Amino acid sequence: MKKIFIAVVCVFSVFKMSAQQDPQFTQNMFNRLAVNPAYAGAKESFCATIISREQWMGFEGNPQTNLLSLDYGTTIKQKHKVGAGLTVIQDEIGPIQSLNAKLAMSYHYRIQQGVLSGGLELGIYNQSISGDWRTSEGAFDGTEDPKIPNAEAGATVFDLGFGLYYYRRNMYVGLSSTHMEQSVISDNLADLSSLTFKKARHYYVMGGYNYETTAFSRKLEIMPSFFVKSDAISTQVDLNTNVKYNDLVWVGASYRIQDAVSLLAGLDFAGLKLGGQFDNIKVGFAYDYNISDLSTYNNGSIEIMINYCYKFVKNEKIERYKDVRFL
Repeated sequence: MKKIFIAVVCVFSVFKMSAQQDPQFTQNMFNRLAVNPAYAGAKESFCATIISREQWMGFEGNPQTNLLSLDYGTTIKQKHKVGAGLTVIQDEIGPIQSLNAKLAMSYHYRIQQGVLSGGLELGIYNQSISGDWRTSEGAFDGTEDPKIPNAEAGATVFDLGFGLYYYRRNMYVGLSSTHMEQSVISDNLADLSSLTFKKARHYYVMGGYNYETTAFSRKLEIMPSFFVKSDAISTQVDLNTNVKYNDLVWVGASYRIQDAVSLLAGLDFAGLKLGGQFDNIKVGFAYDYNISDLSTYNNGSIEIMINYCYKFVKNEKIERYKDVRFL
């Protein structure tokens, strides 16, 4: 049954299709740059995030995704700030591999108590498929369908995205779109087989709020958030809540409507007060349990996140004045 499922996924992937194709993440509250270029530089620090995800463990050919994002922002005038970022996403499911690398540029303008930013991302998207096919009967020799590639095929196309992002000290909301040009990845092979894959335009809406209070004389931070992903055909909605204790640890839960429930946990090294660069590190973990029919065929999904942020402090210029009375 598992092999049949993978074969079906792969067959649909080599033909033109419009469906949600961007990788799935659970810790989206720590991964805003990947889908919204307007987020770049929002923290006015140099930040790096690594996320590694294995989805549907125990499933043959299950999705495996790795992400690296970097961004930095700086104020150029009192109300004006610019940011830049880089995101690299590597994704693999069965014989299909993809690599998405994109540069983000953003402009931030302060509006009363908040900041509104707009961002643009330019990049490349590579999609490829190996010749190693599997069916319920075993290896695929190419005789069943001559249109299915019997050797490695792939191509690279231009990628474009846009986003808007508004944030204050204790809240944020964003709206963005990826793969706006809906490029068609096509590779015609010498054996008359071909790969044709259309990137669907994706739309994202995100938001979150941080509420600070105290419990047992310790700081308690409640952080609800939501994340919506759609390709205008199907839509996924994540509802999340994390609770952070004493600036040190957080635990939380997430509900992906009609798909999965998740447990989240993390450690903020700043709360350990180790000093030095350790205070800039956060580590997060998530486990997903499917509540759909897929739960019978997999052992859940795991995701690990590491985040590092360093704020550059400008040295203040020392100004000296001379008095003619004291030479």
